[in-house]
Amino acid sequence: MANPFHQHLNELNDLLVDMARRVGAAMEQATAALLEGDTVAAEAVVAGDQEVNALQFKVDDRIIALMTQYDAVASDLRFVLGAVRISVDLERMGDLAKHVAKSVLLRAPVAVIPDSLRLDFAAMGAAAVRISEKLVGILRDHDELQAAQMGLDDDELDAVQDRIHAQLPTLGYGPQTAVDVALLARFYERFGDHAVRVSHQVVYAVTGDVHLDRS
Repeated sequence: MANPFHQHLNELNDLLVDMARRVGAAMEQATAALLEGDTVAAEAVVAGDQEVNALQFKVDDRIIALMTQYDAVASDLRFVLGAVRISVDLERMGDLAKHVAKSVLLRAPVAVIPDSLRLDFAAMGAAAVRISEKLVGILRDHDELQAAQMGLDDDELDAVQDRIHAQLPTLGYGPQTAVDVALLARFYERFGDHAVRVSHQVVYAVTGDVHLDRS
């Protein structure tokens, strides 16, 4: 018979994996909406964020049950406590995808990004999706080696953001376009930062090693 505590731990972990899958899919759909000006897809991302929020509440309920009903050993307790922070970061990743989608709706029917930056934002979207897919595996398997390398994946988002910022003064965009572009690049960059924070929590849960977050 399975240990009830560890069964509940597995169910908690499954909720986090589900959240990671959903926020990754949301950012992929939001990027498609951004590149194509697809308001229907953007609206779907905004509506779908409620499901991510609902999962976070389920995570909170499961954590309370685990903390009040069982005496956890150190490694399990690290994971339970880490799950609190992980769910917060995942929820914020979902919010960032929603922000991208809302930008599409706010400016429709006008395109949010100029054609000259489409490739850069396509690259940011692709990098964000790769990061979220990797994050799903890290959470599913508690793979501390992959988790420890997440910062390298996030560097790609940082590099594209820097490239976008460097172009803004030279391309002659109006103030509104420049602000929209800078904010959108920031949304993607922060998406990656939160994935790194989640990865740090996984490393801590598995090894007890603390990563100082400077994001």
